Amino acid sequence: MTPFLYTIAIAIFIYVLLNLRTLLNRHPHPLPPGPKPWPIIGNLPHLGPVPHHSLAALAQKYGPLMHLRLGSVNVVVAASATVAAQFLKVHDANFSSRPPNSGAKHIAYNYQDLVFAPYGPRWRMLRKICNVHLFSVKSLDDFRHVRQGEISILTRALASAGKSTVNLGQLLGVCTTNALGRVMLGKRVFGDGTGGGDPKADEFKEMVVELMVLAGVFNIGDFIPALDWLDLQGVASKMKKLHARFDSFLNEIIDEHKMNGSDAKHVDLLSTLLAHKDNIDGEGGKLSDIEIKALLLDLFTAGTDTSSSTVEWAIAELIRHPKILAQVQQELDSVIGSNRLATESDLPQLTYLQAVIKETFRLHPSTPLSLPRMAAEGCEINGYHIPKGATLLVNKIN
Repeated sequence: MTPFLYTIAIAIFIYVLLNLRTLLNRHPHPLPPGPKPWPIIGNLPHLGPVPHHSLAALAQKYGPLMHLRLGSVNVVVAASATVAAQFLKVHDANFSSRPPNSGAKHIAYNYQDLVFAPYGPRWRMLRKICNVHLFSVKSLDDFRHVRQGEISILTRALASAGKSTVNLGQLLGVCTTNALGRVMLGKRVFGDGTGGGDPKADEFKEMVVELMVLAGVFNIGDFIPALDWLDLQGVASKMKKLHARFDSFLNEIIDEHKMNGSDAKHVDLLSTLLAHKDNIDGEGGKLSDIEIKALLLDLFTAGTDTSSSTVEWAIAELIRHPKILAQVQQELDSVIGSNRLATESDLPQLTYLQAVIKETFRLHPSTPLSLPRMAAEGCEINGYHIPKGATLLVNKIN
């Protein structure tokens, strides 16, 4: 065989090795369209500093269902409600689990929380706990007085400020955290009950915001596992430090609760978890202290800054649109009057206010890019092949 033929044979052999995985997994349906990836790093440069805006721009070019290659990971992006419904309703069971990621490992107690736990019996047990003790009709009704009480404290604090400048974000953060704290722990977490600010609340909000920022960072180690140990962006180091702060905060809460109990009229979530941790679901399911902390971490981080920032955005938009603000005030005056505060039972009659709230959700989603999900098996969506193990992202910015 001549040197030329040797060269051709070696070139073909190398090509087959490099493309063996693709050739073996060839599928009759194509992958969704998307930008051409770079070698090794794939489409990571296409994400830019604000990924949800970059992905929205790419969707204008490639359509509402895109395929990206981030490092060695297949990623599909749903950029419309119709496409998202295909993943999350029609094929929901196939996309129930989360892909491995540094946030779940370093912050969420190594996948022991509800958000990142793999789909299965333990995840269903954690979800059942939340549904029964937090989100059931009875629980929501039992703790209605808590929500109403914290809102009354907030409105009194705003009224007493008069024409003075107030830090609305801080006051809203205290309100939402205390409302959640009274349901989960049977006590307020911050402040003295007057609705004023609290330095500890500021520190907690800063921790939650940092968690949101770190959760939104596309960590190179998640997409190129061979580089994970290098921690090139310093993300893992920051996550470990933040986890230590949250762990200290939660340990203090649990230790104090074990020592002093709860002063709530209704049984709070933590009391239930501690009292029945050896048979939490009535079927022999057990919870460790770490799993309890992981669940509390989920609820505090997901339920505080998201709620307060949404209210803050709603008020900011109303200030920017005084005519809409006047219409909201007019509806409140006609439905409720001026002698009492609005209550949750008034909401069905406040249709214009409901429209304002929904428009706020549309303009300012608390998480514009969804937490990732993973395809347990390959499937077909809108005529395109979604490979097994692909990461799903739903982009709410369009």
